[in-house]
Amino acid sequence: ACLLLVDTIDTLQSGVPNAITVFDELRADGHQPLGIRLDSGDLAYLAIESARLLDAAGHHDVGIVLSSSLDELAIFQILSQIEAEGRRQGFDAQPIIDRLAFGVGSRMVSSEGHPALDGVCKLVALHDGEDWRPAIKLSENPEKVANPGRKRVWRLYDERGVATADVLALEEERLDEATTLVLSHPTQFGVTRTIDATAISRIEPLHATVFTGGERLIDPMPLNELRERRRTDLEALDGGVRRLINPHVYHVSLSPGLMKLKQDMIRQTRERLDE
Repeated sequence: ACLLLVDTIDTLQSGVPNAITVFDELRADGHQPLGIRLDSGDLAYLAIESARLLDAAGHHDVGIVLSSSLDELAIFQILSQIEAEGRRQGFDAQPIIDRLAFGVGSRMVSSEGHPALDGVCKLVALHDGEDWRPAIKLSENPEKVANPGRKRVWRLYDERGVATADVLALEEERLDEATTLVLSHPTQFGVTRTIDATAISRIEPLHATVFTGGERLIDPMPLNELRERRRTDLEALDGGVRRLINPHVYHVSLSPGLMKLKQDMIRQTRERLDE
């Protein structure tokens, strides 16, 4: 009863083909695989293409489980999209729909007024005993491609003392020593913003070591101090960012070193997958 999550790296080029290999081995040993699970990306499109790959390999009876913050509206849209693609491409969508199952979790156990907070852990570095080696995971969705390596976060304040950007940088990069900062959009390659150091009034490191070796280094802050720090941080944001209607986007950017590392690792990983 094996159900394999197939969207960890590359769903159609890696995940499903590797699942088919495992299913072939299971059946050769007399076992019946249960199916695959898709938990990210365009679920309707991936369901169609995954079904084609499974059918071509002779696994017509293997199920496809869809998940990822699903509710009745999302499920309706997925089914409608599959049916529309069937009419457009000239195939019968019903066999694909019949093999689908839907994993509904957070939208069922938490109400709309008290939503759940999604959390995802992704591996970005490996320690080889001496040094940290950056790691990356590719995805069809650029927003889900992790930023590799050990990093630090800095907050930049403009001449008014207003927070203008948070910058994710490699651990060894010193943004407070740069004369010009070229900041990159984290997912839209080529979209950059250049800031002259003279236009920055303050650069604040946002990382603080709280625990080392299981020992706490910073005493717990009293509630009134936490409340005051929150108020100060909110007031440091531009009014346009804080407004409720059509707020401006507060920029979280990548440093030059991190952007170069990310692009290099994406290219190298894709080249290995194509081999």
